[in-house]
Amino acid sequence: MKHIFARIAALPLLLCCTMVMAGDKHAAHSHGVGNLELVVQGASVKASFEIPMESLLGFEHLPRTPAQKKAMTDLQTAVAQASYFISLPAAADCQPKSLQVKADMFNGKKSEHSDLDAEMEFSCSQPSALKQLEISLFKKHPRLSSLKVDMVTPKGQASVTLKAKDPVLRW
Repeated sequence: MKHIFARIAALPLLLCCTMVMAGDKHAAHSHGVGNLELVVQGASVKASFEIPMESLLGFEHLPRTPAQKKAMTDLQTAVAQASYFISLPAAADCQPKSLQVKADMFNGKKSEHSDLDAEMEFSCSQPSALKQLEISLFKKHPRLSSLKVDMVTPKGQASVTLKAKDPVLRW
């Protein structure tokens, strides 16, 4: 009987931990800081970015001026290539399999805090050469100062913060 009460007493703690772990995957919106979830498994590389539009465009409202409209159109065109986000080692011979990019601003929707969400997958014919990747976004967007990275690689799980001054993620 004591065991039942002990389990019941531990239930609120278990539920709390479960709710935190199963919570919204999106982190708090912070200008200059993006998020990257990366999984490297066998020949597959999957990356999921969440980046404030302010860090990419310098604004997060719907474009008003001709310059802002051009900047957004240019960004929409550029993000159609997975290489705009990351560069994988040439020796790994990786080819993009899929790319999905979403942003409310691209659809003319207003938002208090607008983000760009991108999910991509690569297939690599030489996965043993996958030991690092470079975040191409940093060179193109000086307002993006860091990425909070949660990753799973052949070496295990890790969480790191990658800075613009050293855009290479190593594992």
